[in-house]
Amino acid sequence: MKQKSRLLFSLVVLAALLAPAALAHERQAFEIGDKTYLLVIGSLNEPVFVDDKTGVDLRVLLADPENPGDSSKGTPVPGLDAALKVDLMAGDKTKTLAFSPVYNSPGAYKAEFYPTVATTLTYRVYGAINDVPVDLTFSCNPAGHPAVKDDTERVMITDGVTRVYKSGAFGCPRPRDDLGFPEPMHSIDGLHQQLHERMMNKGLGVCVAALVVALLALGVALWRRR
Repeated sequence: MKQKSRLLFSLVVLAALLAPAALAHERQAFEIGDKTYLLVIGSLNEPVFVDDKTGVDLRVLLADPENPGDSSKGTPVPGLDAALKVDLMAGDKTKTLAFSPVYNSPGAYKAEFYPTVATTLTYRVYGAINDVPVDLTFSCNPAGHPAVKDDTERVMITDGVTRVYKSGAFGCPRPRDDLGFPEPMHSIDGLHQQLHERMMNKGLGVCVAALVVALLALGVALWRRR
């Protein structure tokens, strides 16, 4: 009896730990060729803060056509790291990253990066699934993870690719300035702006001192990333 109680308690704790990660992701199911796939996408280590390590977190499952949004009924699809790439897009900036498979987690892929400003990010995932070209975009939600109704409207994306399900959201990078304790913590971009303002308004001596402070702060920030 005690053993069963411990097992039940462990399952409850595990579900509680996994729930935030699941809720912080967007789910979209697509008919790609003759099969249905569920893509679960978001950012690593949510909530994401400026200058912290994060990345594109992607899981691809062969879905149940009758219930495409249910990941528990899906089958992981391995080997897509060689078939897919991802573009990070923010404003007029674009950066292309390769996916790498997540260790001991079939069908899961990641592409790590460091966000440098608090902004709306779009992940463009493209390549081929089921030998069909795909080009899909997913944008973070500045509001975080608002409760929204599942969208089951059929939407044609491209030839051979039709979206049949959409649910959930993932948050955008947030500023970290107000999180520091006992002293305020500033982003690298914020330090750069402070230095620029001082260079415009103060003499050279003050600028040199500010530069030294900024370099020290940058060194501390880089050390924290290790």
